[in-house]
Formats: sequence, C-alpha cells, structure tokens
Amino acid sequence: MEVPAQAPSPAHSKRQAAAKLFVILLVPSAIAVAGVLLLLRLYFQPPTVPRYALADAGPEELEIDVLRGARFEVELRPVAPVVGAVAARAFLLRGNEVRPWPAGPAHFDVERDGSVRIAGAVDTLFAKVPSGPWEIAIAVGRPETLPIAPAEILRAHDAGADAGPAPWQLVCERIKLGG
Repeated sequence: MEVPAQAPSPAHSKRQAAAKLFVILLVPSAIAVAGVLLLLRLYFQPPTVPRYALADAGPEELEIDVLRGARFEVELRPVAPVVGAVAARAFLLRGNEVRPWPAGPAHFDVERDGSVRIAGAVDTLFAKVPSGPWEIAIAVGRPETLPIAPAEILRAHDAGADAGPAPWQLVCERIKLGG
C-alpha cells in the first residue's frame, strides 16, 4: 500500500526559506568582515618594514675580532619608524654554509621602537662554532615572514642591502671568531 506524499506545511516552507536567506546573507557578510579586518591590519601594520642598520657601524670591510671568554653585543636600528610587530632571527654564514644563531631566543631583545639587540657571553653565543671568519646575518621583519631556509638567507645576502621594501630585511656584520 502506497502512502500519498504530503505537501510541506506552510510553517516548514517558511523555515526553509529563512534558512536559505540566512546562508545567502551570511557568506557576503563574512567576506566583508574579512576584507575590513585585512584593511585594518594593513593600516596598523604595513606588510613591509624599513631598512635596518648596525647601531655602531664602522667601515663595511672591517672585520670585528670576537674572542672567547669576552662579551659580544650587536644592535640593529631601523632607519625609519617601525609600525607594528617585528621579530628577528639570526644566522652565521661562511661561504654557502648557513647556521641558525644563537642557539636560543633568550639572547634576542626587540624593543618597542623596533631596535634589535643580541648580547651575551661569546662562549655561550658561539658555543660549538668553529673559530675563523664568519658573517652574522640578522633577519628583522614581520614575525610570520622571517626566513628559515638557508637558501632564503643566501639569496637575500647576495641581493645586498638595497633590496627595497620587504617583509623582512637582512643586516650583516663580519666577524673573526678567535680560539
């Protein structure tokens, strides 16, 4: 025996229509909210950071002697005001060799004005690093864009200091680590 199909009640049809209207309005509203949030982020934290320079920069060809048992400090300052959050990640370079440096983030100090300072005992900062010439390469920029791949560091290093506006900047200092 077949049961005849019943027509939906008017109340059920109204609920279905209201649910469809809700979905139709929800999607464009979500897109609009996402667009406003993106514009606010770009206004309060632009995607690029200004160039950075060593605080006490001497001649570029100068190599700083770093002796074990001593204290080491390097400070970077932005050449223009920084808007938004910045972080730093450092590396040691020798030829095509790229090492993360120093071992932990406890040695980094990022100030509200965007300046970055790395300081500590040479024996701690350069533990397990062979003596000889090295180049310290410090990437400063938006935390979510900082490089981690050695190829990114080498590419930025080869491009030089005039890479233009970017989400992160690379500042280098040549050292000679003594035994």
